[in-house]
Amino acid sequence: MAHEVHRIRTRGSALGYAVVLLGGALFVTSCFLPYYGLAVERSVSLYDQLLVAQGGGLELGAILFLFGGVATVVVVAIVGLTRGERPSLRAFLAGAVATWSLTWLGSLLQGATLRDSALTRGLSLEVGFWLQAVSIGVAVIGTILVGYGKRREVKDSHDR
Repeated sequence: MAHEVHRIRTRGSALGYAVVLLGGALFVTSCFLPYYGLAVERSVSLYDQLLVAQGGGLELGAILFLFGGVATVVVVAIVGLTRGERPSLRAFLAGAVATWSLTWLGSLLQGATLRDSALTRGLSLEVGFWLQAVSIGVAVIGTILVGYGKRREVKDSHDR
């Protein structure tokens, strides 16, 4: 008699991985939306600030800063959705989301502080800034759903 143990992804964890993917997609979108508005000029996106402002060339550092962390989170979420879940994958997702989200929360706080600075009167926070904050929250909520999603193990017995 042989016993095989099959791990079945529960609805909660699959939903969690999908929510993390949604958070990643919102984050990438936020990079191309108006981020800061200036009283004198038009609004500018975070992508424009980091890449176009540097001469429009391909700046690897700026691209990695914007998309490197979220790319890692998205890849882990896709693996979780397509290959089934494992405890190590949940832990890796939690670590990736924690690292990425804390880095970007720091950037958001720095941006909000910049707005309040006396040197930058007339600077406003636009939709890209706020969508970025929401996207980080969505990814964190998805990670929590993955962490609390319980696995169900089903034993199949076959007589041989």
